[in-house]
Amino acid sequence: MDSKLTTRQNPGGAERVNPKKIKICMITYLHSPLALPPMFNCGISLANSGYEVEAICYKNDSELPDYESFAPGFTTKRLRMRIVQFFHSKFGRAHSNIIIVGTQYIFSYMEFVSKAVFLALRSGAELFEAHDLPALLPTMIAAKSLRKPIIYYAHELYPEMHASVRFAGFWKFLERTLVPSVDAIVTPEENRSQIFFNEYHAKSLPLTVLNCPPYMEPIKSTLLRDHLVSMGIQFHSVVLYQGLFDSSRCIKELIESACHIRSDTVIVLMGHGFKDWDELRANLKIPERVIFLPRVPYDKLFKYTASADFGVMFYRSDCRNNYYCAPNKLFEYMMMGLPFVTVNYPGMKKIVEGENIGLCVDPENPLEIAAAINTLAENPGLAKIMRENSLRLAREKYNWEIEFLKLQKLYDSVLKR
Repeated sequence: MDSKLTTRQNPGGAERVNPKKIKICMITYLHSPLALPPMFNCGISLANSGYEVEAICYKNDSELPDYESFAPGFTTKRLRMRIVQFFHSKFGRAHSNIIIVGTQYIFSYMEFVSKAVFLALRSGAELFEAHDLPALLPTMIAAKSLRKPIIYYAHELYPEMHASVRFAGFWKFLERTLVPSVDAIVTPEENRSQIFFNEYHAKSLPLTVLNCPPYMEPIKSTLLRDHLVSMGIQFHSVVLYQGLFDSSRCIKELIESACHIRSDTVIVLMGHGFKDWDELRANLKIPERVIFLPRVPYDKLFKYTASADFGVMFYRSDCRNNYYCAPNKLFEYMMMGLPFVTVNYPGMKKIVEGENIGLCVDPENPLEIAAAINTLAENPGLAKIMRENSLRLAREKYNWEIEFLKLQKLYDSVLKR
């Protein structure tokens, strides 16, 4: 997933009283529910619905508290990862030796599993929920030991998250082994749901819950435009990309497309990249109409989004996780009424072209990208229709409050079995 929640907002959900105060234990192989927005939104909404929610995460930073409360009824406990600390003290954080890195990876995961199982067994939960594949093993051990139901929230096709996943064979074996024993599965994209049902032999077709953020009223902002003016840049239309600078996001193709867009249009890339991106950027010829800006805190992100004219969002089709992508950025653009250009993959095309909120292209073809950007810039009537469609659909259909109603029915159903 591209953005993180950094403010503890309340995504709501249908509030009701749960007199039994049923406890749900969530487990994730991350440092916080805030790093996984659907998990955070789910925890808040369940707490609002009368459940008690405890999330188990790992602690990768000494400044993070061992215990944290996000809302009444929604808390997090963090596991201290001693093995990671040992390897970092002995070999440093960024080690290039593949044997050392692999050894740390294996033993750290084993430590996480054992400690997560210990905490989960003591949680007193009536329902256990794994968020992504690494959390499924400890969740399964704890739940089966206590004879409690399990929900697997598969945010990603984990063994296929990108073209070269570390220990992909192990992760695929683990998923194929554990999925048939899970009581219910949730995915963010309907084609992924079919994969879990047809290939991983889930007990039933997984529930598809879209990665919609909590509904936010559209805002008016000139923040990005003012920033560009202060840099002395002249423009008429602003195209915005927000997220990771990486080959998997077709950033090189987007940059190349700038050579073919209108002279009064600029492409703003806002985010960050890893070391390999810095090396790639050094060898690229960057057109003048491409502007790089650093990433900003999540609570300021929407002000930049709202001040752009169009958005772009791409994924390279080098793995099924990308081909059946389910980005929350899609719905963030919608909530700000931003027409956008994105990939022509099945799931995205169904929403984007089906709802007439943007244009779909081959993300590896710079000429197609440029043509779509020019189409939006040269047809204000079309852009206006897409903007109005986005705002209406975000309010009436594509928001977390509506998506959570599906989850609420699932929890009730699983707990009654």
